[in-house]
Formats: sequence, structure tokens, C-alpha cells
Amino acid sequence: MIYLSIVLLLLTIAFTYKRLNSLSTYFLYGIIIGWLLSFFSYIFYISSFNVYFEVVSKFYDFSPGSWNRLVLENFNPSVQIRLMNAGVILFSYSFLLFSVSYTMSRRKLKNLAIYIPIGILALLQLLYFDPAINLSLQNRYYDAGYPQTLAFNEIRDAINAVSLYLKHGVVIVAFLLLFIHFFKNVHVKFLRRYMLYHLLCLIPVAVIHTIMFYWAPKVLVKATFIREFHNYLKPQTSNIIYDINIFPIVSIVALGTMIFTFSRYHSMEVHYRNINADINKRIKTASLGVKAFTHSIKNHLLAIKSEAEYLKEKLADDREALYSLDLIMNSCLMSYDTLSSASSKLNSISLTMELAKLHVPVEKALATLASSDSRVSIQVIRESLGSKAYMDIAHMSEVCCNIITNALESLKGQSDGEIVITIEDRDQWGAISIQDNGPGIPPEHINDVFSPFFSTKASSSNWGVGLSYCHKIVTAHNGKIEVESNDKKGTTFTFFLPLV
Repeated sequence: MIYLSIVLLLLTIAFTYKRLNSLSTYFLYGIIIGWLLSFFSYIFYISSFNVYFEVVSKFYDFSPGSWNRLVLENFNPSVQIRLMNAGVILFSYSFLLFSVSYTMSRRKLKNLAIYIPIGILALLQLLYFDPAINLSLQNRYYDAGYPQTLAFNEIRDAINAVSLYLKHGVVIVAFLLLFIHFFKNVHVKFLRRYMLYHLLCLIPVAVIHTIMFYWAPKVLVKATFIREFHNYLKPQTSNIIYDINIFPIVSIVALGTMIFTFSRYHSMEVHYRNINADINKRIKTASLGVKAFTHSIKNHLLAIKSEAEYLKEKLADDREALYSLDLIMNSCLMSYDTLSSASSKLNSISLTMELAKLHVPVEKALATLASSDSRVSIQVIRESLGSKAYMDIAHMSEVCCNIITNALESLKGQSDGEIVITIEDRDQWGAISIQDNGPGIPPEHINDVFSPFFSTKASSSNWGVGLSYCHKIVTAHNGKIEVESNDKKGTTFTFFLPLV
């Protein structure tokens, strides 16, 4: 258990050191501090009872020499009781506050209304279970006489029972919030994975702590009729888990689960980083190629356009020749513009960030595409309640415009074409999803949609850089973009921006 506690602490530091500005991270540290405080205080407290062969040798892996040294240290039991109860209470309520802050991170006013009562309740329990305060209450009733002492003992037992149920209830409610949040976001791939890894890391911690301290918090000091003398009670240790000696197995399984989960979480983070790095590398490589290619082609196009203008002057009276020359010049201009557009989307982009509501880029994109195919039904669902994010509105509008244009092109010739744009909050992210009921993307192409120059369209004006540009802009906003598609059943592009 000592080694498990040390590994748990190291995992927590490794897992959270980059997120120290997050409120939920502080509560996560509260969970770990509560764990360590309750565990080590418990060890030091029971050392005064010298129950090595009964408990410690089985479950806490102390050598006889180490245990004897603890016994001889003669720790102050009141201090150990105080720290142990504080650790148990801190663990339980930090667990609840972590769940609240994680699942309701943006509802600040509601969170404040929850945090304060929870904090007051935890403080009241901490004060009541403090040995000095409880001894003072017990002595007052002893002074009042025997009947009052019996009444106080009944009240004390009732408070102990209520506190015990409350502690277990707090942990259950915390997990209920996390599970509800998980199923609420189960359709978002990266949020689903993050939440699953959080749960798999937290469940073993809660299980082990509950097994160890199923009896706590509890009043472990008992006053006598002589004020200078009081009894310290031995914590409960008899439990079926202990009796059949499977607690070490539970600990090993829990530790293995946490290590496996942490490694999987790290692998997922590395996987996402590698995908983004690979796409960005392709975009940079393509950008260099496009610069050299477009420079050469543009010179030829300008030469063709110049010669066409010269011929127009020479053949001013030949209508058929002038018509053909106009077509050549227009084709040159269109090709020139297409090359410029492709080059600009792959070049380095400067963002001008400002605070804006999520629906702003969507509305701007729809206004730009107002003259598009009117046979396609476009529906906008705004579930976000005015949430804001820092964004470059022009570039984000272009992102929306590109994805909607792709959807419109996929629906050409389809009589029941429909595009549904949904704007909503997902945890700490603002999500804009654009879904069409078109033919979809074949499974073998789904991983290549963000690669530059990849396209399934036969259009001569399409260079396959639009989605690369979208990926570049969204990731530059510290966001994420995902695509889901079923062949012949439609496609959904969803991009996530961190909300303020």
C-alpha cells in the first residue's frame, strides 16, 4: 500500500502538471492529498495499539523493524486522529468537487452555489470529528450527569452513522455526475476517450480508499469521568475483504489498471499530436511545392494573357476570333485566381483573435453562400446559450464556408438534400457540426480527407486544399476537428473551439 500510494502520487503529478491552472486539477490534488493524509495518519495511529500481526503485516507491507520503530515513536494520537479524519473528509468532498468542476466547468454561478454549501458541510464535519472539540462536548455532558451522557452518546452514534452514509453518498454522487457526463458526450470521440480514462483512473482510487476507510470518519476518542484521562478507540479493521485476504490482490489490480489507463491516455495524446504533426508537415511540404509550381505557371498564364490581348488588337474586326480570345483570357484569369487561392490557403496564416459568439462565423458563412443551390435545405440548430470563444472570425467563417460548400457539392443532383448545422456546448468546448445526407466518404478515404491535394471530386477547380486549410485554422485556435462518415449515408464535420 505504501508503494501504491507513492505510485499514485507520481501518476497524478505526471498526469496533471501541465494543467495546474484548472480548477478541477486542484480538486484532483485534494483527492490525492486526502488519500495520503488518511493512509499515513492511519498507519501512525494504529502503531500505538501495536497490532502488527493482526493488520499491518498483511496489508501494509511493514518489516518488523520498521513497525517496532513506529511503535516506539509514541506519536500524539489526537493529532493522528485529526489528520486521519481530515484526510478522509478531504478525499470524499474533493472527489465530489472534482466531478462538479469537471462536468459543470462553465457554469460559474451555479458552481459557486454548489461549492459553498459543500465546503461548509465538509468544514462542519471536520470540526465535529476533531478530538479536542469532541472531548469538550463529551466533558460538558459528563458534568451535567449520567442521563445527559447517555443522551449525548446516542446523538454521537447517530451523527457518526449519518456522516458515514454521507461520505459514501458523496462518492456515489460524484461518480453519477461523471457517468452522466460520459454518456452525454459519448458521441464525441476525443471527449469520450478522455472521460473514459478519467473514470478508469478514479474508480480504483475510490474503491481502495472505501475498503480501507469504510468506517471513517468516526469519533475515536472517548471521555471519562476524570477529565485528565480519556480513551482512544481502535479503528475497525474486521472486514470480509481483510478476512479472506484478497486486499493485496485488489490493490495490485487497481494499480495495474491505473498504470494501464495512464499509458493509454498518454498514447492517445501522442497519437493526436502525431496526426496533427503529420498533417502540418504535409501542408508545409505542399506549400513549398505550390510556391514553386504556381510561380512558374503564373508566368506562363500571364504570357498567354498578354499574347491574347495582342491578338485582340490585331483581330479587332473578327468576331469569332475575339470570342475565342476572350475565352482564353477568362480561363487564364480563373486559373490564376485558383492558383492564388490554393497558395494562400497553404501559406503561413496570421490570426487576429477576438472574443465572439459561436454562431457568428456560421452566419457569415451562410450569408456568403446565400446564392447557392436553393434546392438544398440548410437548417441551423443553436443549442449554445451565447457561449464565446477567442477566434479569427474571417478565417473561421472561411472554415465554415469550405465545409458547407463541400456538403453542397456532395448533394448536387440529390432531390432531398439537407444540411444540418448544430452549434452547442460540449464540456469546455464549443462545437460546430455540419452534417449532410449526401453519399458520404468511402471508409478507405476517411483518414486522408485533411491531406493537401487529396480530393474525391472531379472538379477542375478543386485542388483538395480546402479541408487542409480547415484543419490548419482549427488547430491554430487550439481546437480539434473530426469527421464521421458512413458510405452512402452522409458526412459530419465537427470542429471544437475552447470556450471562455
